[in-house]
Amino acid sequence: MGFWSDFGKGVSSHVDGLKFVAKNNLWHYFIYPVLILIVLFIAGYWSILGLADWVVDSTLEYYGWTDTGNMEEWTGILAMVGRLVVGIILKVFFLIILTSYIKYIVLIICSPILALLSERVDEIINNKKYPFNFGQFIHDMLRGILVTLRNMAFETLIILACLIIGWIPVIGWLTVPFLYIIAWYFLGFAMMDYTYERMRFSIGEGARFTRKHKGIAVGNGFIFSMILLLPFIGVIIAPILSVVAATLAVLQVKNEEAIKGQNIAGQGMIQQ
Repeated sequence: MGFWSDFGKGVSSHVDGLKFVAKNNLWHYFIYPVLILIVLFIAGYWSILGLADWVVDSTLEYYGWTDTGNMEEWTGILAMVGRLVVGIILKVFFLIILTSYIKYIVLIICSPILALLSERVDEIINNKKYPFNFGQFIHDMLRGILVTLRNMAFETLIILACLIIGWIPVIGWLTVPFLYIIAWYFLGFAMMDYTYERMRFSIGEGARFTRKHKGIAVGNGFIFSMILLLPFIGVIIAPILSVVAATLAVLQVKNEEAIKGQNIAGQGMIQQ
């Protein structure tokens, strides 16, 4: 029951987050992912094309198929076809890798903006002002990047393990939904961690809190992933909306736990 209740919070908080952005006029935060995405797409796309062409040229050179003009006709055709096929396969492969990890790349690059946005949401909710400290800001930004890299590493290891298990009949079929849930969990964790920073949780404490409320992380990551399916605008909307949603959900849970703790303490005093 606890998981599904938290999962509902993780999902519904996106609706609350959208209303919160509109009410408090936070639309300008969506500009930053647009600029980052444009630069990232151009740089990433041309880098992938260049890398794929370099691999193809190096392979052809290794087998001595670089000077097609001095080759017999059939070998020249074979070299041309080989270059075309291998080039397409490599470019598609590299693009798949870029697409799989672009969410983490965007999160790393957007980390400073997401940290500031989460703090701004906290300030509005609790009607308090966090004084800007450049040193603390750099610390929080680096922590956000570290958590994202940590989650990416864990997810990669789990993916590799599932690829091995995936060859086992019946059991292997379960790896597909499991991998989706794992990806959602780690995405939600990354979004929630921006609030943990202000609570002065260590990364380990943040991980324990996330495991306790794993439903919030999975629900947040689930909506994040669904938004990412929207061409182009998905990468723009997902990080901003999901970090607002995660901040609202974590603050709500912490408030509920504080009230529950006060009630238990009050009952204890009455019994005494």
